[in-house]
Amino acid sequence: MALQHIFMGNMKKYRKERGLTQERLAELCETDPAYIGQLETGRRCPSMVYIEKIAAALKIAPYLLLYDESSPALDRGKLDAMRKDAFTRTLVEEISDRIRAITGKYL
Repeated sequence: MALQHIFMGNMKKYRKERGLTQERLAELCETDPAYIGQLETGRRCPSMVYIEKIAAALKIAPYLLLYDESSPALDRGKLDAMRKDAFTRTLVEEISDRIRAITGKYL
């Protein structure tokens, strides 16, 4: 499936799951409602900036707008595990930095 079609379907799916109209999503993204409609129908392709804005408005990770759930090569469980691992690493690094900052003051 073409990436643009995946994006179109995911954008519409998440917008509807969040109970948002195209008009409300446009407001949240600070753009014209016609642009949102053009994205959902494939008449326009979003820039990376707009993919990030749309994802933020939908309260999802940007990659989910491009994720093909129907692809047999992609395993949602593995993807979720990778995301959790990355989050855990980031959290551990953040905690370690804070501990170093606190203990450094007393050493």
